[in-house]
Amino acid sequence: MRAVTSCRNVGRMLIIAGEFNVEPSDRDKFLAAAGPMMAETMKEEGCHAYVFTPSTTDPAVIHLFEKWDDESNLKPHFKSAHMSAFNAALKEVKTNSRNITMYTVASEKSL
Repeated sequence: MRAVTSCRNVGRMLIIAGEFNVEPSDRDKFLAAAGPMMAETMKEEGCHAYVFTPSTTDPAVIHLFEKWDDESNLKPHFKSAHMSAFNAALKEVKTNSRNITMYTVASEKSL
């Protein structure tokens, strides 16, 4: 994974964070589909982070974290071939719920 870097348009930078709650028996199917999705998304212009991470405490939970320069970079992502392939693969995964939130960031600094 590329290191998360600061963005050119800090006033419009987006963070997307959330989680999927899947049947634990389908977790491996979800993660298998997530691998190519992460790799291809990281090649998209304006994407600085795109990670699905399985919870270490709950086998049903998979966390999502994304960082984008701005919404103009995010919009094409939803129409990409890899998004279509990912959504098709998820039809084979029982997803009980998902909760994803987009945040617009005014500034950032290293801690």
